Amino acid sequence: MKKKIYSFNSELYKVTGVQKVMMDVHRAIQDEYDAKIVGTIPFERIHTDHHIMRDEYIRLLSPFHFYDSVVILHERKFLLLFWLLNHLLFQKIKLVYIHHNTLFGHKLLSIFPKHVVAISDSGIQNLTEYFHVPTRHITKIYNCVKDIQPEPHPYRGTLPVTLLLPARINEQKQQTEIVRNLKERLSENVKICFVGTGPQCEELKQIIGTDKRFEYLGYRSDIYSLLHQADFMLLYSRHEGLPITLIEADMMGTPVICNNVGGNEEIVKDGVNGFVVNDWAQLADRLNQLSQLTESQYLSMSEAGRNLYKQNFTFESFQKDYLSLLSTL
Repeated sequence: MKKKIYSFNSELYKVTGVQKVMMDVHRAIQDEYDAKIVGTIPFERIHTDHHIMRDEYIRLLSPFHFYDSVVILHERKFLLLFWLLNHLLFQKIKLVYIHHNTLFGHKLLSIFPKHVVAISDSGIQNLTEYFHVPTRHITKIYNCVKDIQPEPHPYRGTLPVTLLLPARINEQKQQTEIVRNLKERLSENVKICFVGTGPQCEELKQIIGTDKRFEYLGYRSDIYSLLHQADFMLLYSRHEGLPITLIEADMMGTPVICNNVGGNEEIVKDGVNGFVVNDWAQLADRLNQLSQLTESQYLSMSEAGRNLYKQNFTFESFQKDYLSLLSTL
């Protein structure tokens, strides 16, 4: 009889990196274990882009459902609940917590289990230095995306240079701040396209107005196609874990412009497969200089991104690491 493993997340109506990683873990282990997705919402409210089948989903109506099982937890806010279930109600749950981002606050409520997955070096630093999690309890496993074996990314050499920023529209991803800070600095040779949905959608559309250097495309499911069409990908966040979108860009061979937060520099090497900039003036200057890249420079960056992806972020490596971790429980 296969061991039961539940992947638990309460926000399956969203499509963010957290849910994408959760689904990757589920797909990686489902042949070896009796794996189910557990959420708090009705099946009908789950975002269709997760491609969750009805028979692999369980709506959580009682926490006692987890008795004597393995739970892969994707939200820190539930750590205290699982501690109580195990230590006061003796539920015998083997908990694996995935630390998706660099987090702060609520130290006393963050009771980490003996099995914690960090997705980046910055995540390990956050866990050990801020939350004082013992290093022996931490396993580093990079996020992944499946390789769709794209054709080489084309060099267009046309203007404007287009950048795609696919992310939830919120304060963390800074889309509204990007427009505010670049309006007076950005050349007409550059166009930034924002893709996604979130609490700041309407504000973003108002700030863009009629400015042709910025465009809001709304929510899109065809991110790989958009990355293939764009010249570059842009991500300029307040904080990050290990962004799936950057890994997707590497896989597609789309060079990246980002800042040094979270695990970004584990995916993007400055001057190799993109550029890393850390203030608004640097960002504007770098974007305005993109049209000066030669075809050979651009294609070299594209190939370097593909190579970094194949070295570190494939589904096969991800699957091997998770199966190895779970076999020790």
